[in-house]
Amino acid sequence: MQKKILFSILVLTTIFINVTIAQDITKEPEINTNNLELLPSHELSIPETAEPSESILASSNSNIQRKELEIWGADHPLSVKFREQSLTERNKKWIIQALNRSIPYRPYIQQRLQELNLPSILQYLPIVESYYNVNAVSSAGATGMWQFMTNSMAPLLKKNTWYDDRKDPWKSTDAALAKLSENLKQFKDWPLAIAAYNCGSGAMSRAVRKNPGKDFWYLAEHNILKSQSSQYVPKLLAIADVIENAEYYGVPEIAEAANAIKDKKIEEYDFLTTNGMYSFAQIAELAGIEESVIKVLNPALLRNCTPARIEYKLRLPFGTTEGLAQKLKDAGAPRDAIVYTVVEGDTLWGISRRYKLTVEDLCVVNNIREKDILHLKQKLIIPIFN
Repeated sequence: MQKKILFSILVLTTIFINVTIAQDITKEPEINTNNLELLPSHELSIPETAEPSESILASSNSNIQRKELEIWGADHPLSVKFREQSLTERNKKWIIQALNRSIPYRPYIQQRLQELNLPSILQYLPIVESYYNVNAVSSAGATGMWQFMTNSMAPLLKKNTWYDDRKDPWKSTDAALAKLSENLKQFKDWPLAIAAYNCGSGAMSRAVRKNPGKDFWYLAEHNILKSQSSQYVPKLLAIADVIENAEYYGVPEIAEAANAIKDKKIEEYDFLTTNGMYSFAQIAELAGIEESVIKVLNPALLRNCTPARIEYKLRLPFGTTEGLAQKLKDAGAPRDAIVYTVVEGDTLWGISRRYKLTVEDLCVVNNIREKDILHLKQKLIIPIFN
């Protein structure tokens, strides 16, 4: 998966901090997931010896025992190169930023990994994928924290005009761990299973079939896999090693960021099942919460509203849904909508007049401003009031 780098709430008492984090993320450009400099393809063929480099050993703290990872390969030369890059000032800041973004989600991921008996270092895979940005979109269209392509969504994730489950951190986590588990069953080896998450199980099956008995490291060293897939597992192991052994490598700031979720329980939420189109602004007002909270908890929703004609489970802060369904019903909100395609000569004013709406109605639902210029074939949601 090629990507670009660029994103909540952990508990209600920290809501404003998490909302600030989420707002910062949405302002960033498309994600470039190759933040750690990629090895040129000609450097991928390297000796089989796998000793830590002198520079790494020199900077390590000999008084602290280094923790071994659950998956072998952190001291393979491919991983060592990325480990050295991870310890540069620039990349240390990126890792810390990613760990800060992970605060609302990593407790859930850790629990699911434990329940499924999967290696705990997989909690760092979203750092390789998206730097834990739920709004990440790669140049190839891979989307969300776990960077799913459209053709790899089914059957656990769905996408339509109204929402994209790939952006839901909880749903996409379950889907990603299910995919990784399937890969392990198929390839019987974690490095191969993890690399297959990047290149696809079909491509990995072909590589393994043509090289019977060979492991991931052989495939990577001999340029049998594409360079991105060859670097994928070493990147994960390097980042996991730096985070798990941050004190050993003399980067306590990374250890502090990683331990921010220590002893944190998974946050509880309420879910409101909607069956009509309700704006975030209206829901927030009736629930007594900030509109930004709804956006943070429901990043899969592509509009500033719940889907029309579709049942949808809206995630809300715990204790905020009592009586809310009836309040929404009594409010007379639009319960239907159409998707309108902009044609030449259209303006927000003209469209609003045609459908007996206000320009504000259109702007709120479509997350646009009154002064924005419409583009040919642009899709707009048109609320239909009863």
